[in-house]
Amino acid sequence: MTSASIRRLAIAIVLGAGFVALLIFLFQPDPIPVETALVRKGMIRQSVSDQGIARASDAFVVSAPVSGRLERLTLKPGDRVAAGETVVARLRPAQAEFLDPRSRAQAEARVAAAEASALAAQSEVNRTKAELQRAQSNYDRVRRLADRGTASIDALESAETAAKVAEDQVSAAEASLKARIAELDAARAALIGPMTTTGEPIEILAPVSGFIRRVFQESERVVPAGTSLLEISDPHAIEAAIDFLSEDAVLIREGQPAEIYDWGGPSALGAVVRRVEPQGFTKVSALGVEEQRVTVVLQISQPRADWQGLGPGYRVWGRVILRQNEDALLVPLGSLIRDAGGWAVFHVVDGHIVLTRIEIGAVSGQAAEILTGLKEGDEVVQFPSDRVKPGVLVETQRSEGRP
Repeated sequence: MTSASIRRLAIAIVLGAGFVALLIFLFQPDPIPVETALVRKGMIRQSVSDQGIARASDAFVVSAPVSGRLERLTLKPGDRVAAGETVVARLRPAQAEFLDPRSRAQAEARVAAAEASALAAQSEVNRTKAELQRAQSNYDRVRRLADRGTASIDALESAETAAKVAEDQVSAAEASLKARIAELDAARAALIGPMTTTGEPIEILAPVSGFIRRVFQESERVVPAGTSLLEISDPHAIEAAIDFLSEDAVLIREGQPAEIYDWGGPSALGAVVRRVEPQGFTKVSALGVEEQRVTVVLQISQPRADWQGLGPGYRVWGRVILRQNEDALLVPLGSLIRDAGGWAVFHVVDGHIVLTRIEIGAVSGQAAEILTGLKEGDEVVQFPSDRVKPGVLVETQRSEGRP
């Protein structure tokens, strides 16, 4: 082959390659513009929240110990009373209601029953105090081990939570003891009947210190024994009763951290789950839909000064923290798509779309925790349209927001 032939062949090859490149350039589809975000590490918190009310955790209802004529009550809601000092009601027994031998025997039996209940409540106080001492000792031991690096942070937090729960149990047991003692005082007051022969009224004293919350009987009238007269509560003993959907309530456990928010104050209040009531109930929503609800009681853990304006009956919102990870791999919720019964994302690799299946953990309102399938720094498509498919060429526009 002559040199001229070689040159012509080389020119033909170059022209052919250029023509093929031109065809590829002309018929190549335009890249699809997409919004993307990077997979990053951060904190995620999985929680459930719902609406409820604040209520008094220790409320005492003062009832008429015997039948008689109730004098008009002068106390109003909000008035302060002192245990054993403030006269909350005066009752004049009717002549027909004086204690006969049978009534006296019944009243003495009620006193005996109240004394037994008070003794049982005292035993419960002693038991919970012993449990508290053991929990505190365990917490001190775990804290020392944690300081030496031989105990995990999770073990330390569990021991601290157990100690706080034990403290709440002591408070509940002491409140129950106060209630039993109040019942004993009320039962003993029933034996005052013969003293009314002079026409002097029976003075009913406040069983506990606190504030008048509600007055059930204000005007003078004849009341039978056991009629509720008024309710006394301690304004410092406030808890939140949150009605969660039953499918959320099954995830909640006693001792889990919680928050009370949107209660009217400047910030959310720290709390702990004190009780998950075992019985659900049907509640009709504002849209007329019947829902199964479960009441979860949240105990406020912050000082009274932080929630001084909160009172019984106020509307609150409660949030229970189910799971929290401070160093989770996060992806925006808008990037998740369903695929074969699982989860996946459109992963951008060298300007092209790759469908990547992933496994997720905790889910918050904005992001999801990635367990497998992606790594930090990977780029994923947010809010993909129906044009985004595996293998498609895309033009990315990075989102400024964090997942």
